[in-house]
Amino acid sequence: MAFNGFTEKSIVFLKDLAANNNKEWFENNRPVYEKHIMEPMRQLATDLGPFIRSVDPEIETSPVVNKTISKIYRDVRFSADKSPFRTGLWISYRRPNKVWGNVPEFYLYFTPEEYQYGMGFYSATPANMQKIRDHIELHAARFEEIAEIYDTRDDLVVMGGDYKKRIPNSLPEKLQPWYQKRNLYVNSTRKIDSTFYSAGLKDDIENYFRDNAGLYLFIIEAIL
Repeated sequence: MAFNGFTEKSIVFLKDLAANNNKEWFENNRPVYEKHIMEPMRQLATDLGPFIRSVDPEIETSPVVNKTISKIYRDVRFSADKSPFRTGLWISYRRPNKVWGNVPEFYLYFTPEEYQYGMGFYSATPANMQKIRDHIELHAARFEEIAEIYDTRDDLVVMGGDYKKRIPNSLPEKLQPWYQKRNLYVNSTRKIDSTFYSAGLKDDIENYFRDNAGLYLFIIEAIL
């Protein structure tokens, strides 16, 4: 089966879970979770896999919980919020790494209100950001070509906080927004819409991942 979109019951389930965030309710509604959350997530993760592997064969693409698909159970050990279930879920493709956020990833994240997809770090280490800055300086002309697309596309939004104190360098001004980042990701956010409920969601995500593949490979080259 090919991915044909999430369903309205997918969103209704997450809204109801937010209002009834307890094990008894979840177990009573597990069949809805399996059919309207897990089935489309597994299929979408499967269908995006071939493109992801064409970008980087070392990325984990197995459509399995805790590999590319998020757990619905929250780790509440160190959280003030003790609600046991997540109402925001994701698919994430990255190279296996014991340190979360230490490698860039391609992702889809959705809640009952919106969905977003993109590429970048969950939380880049300062050491990796320094490696990226060094790589930009060594290959400034090549990076300008990569960065140019982001100057002309409203949907390719470069995000991540900047350092408070400007890091001195001799790069062109057009590269400064990249050089001054202390974290880095590219993201597109939409309200839940008809695309979310259609096969077109897979195409939109794949095209967005393709647009960010050059930046992904530059980052991987820099940090590994």
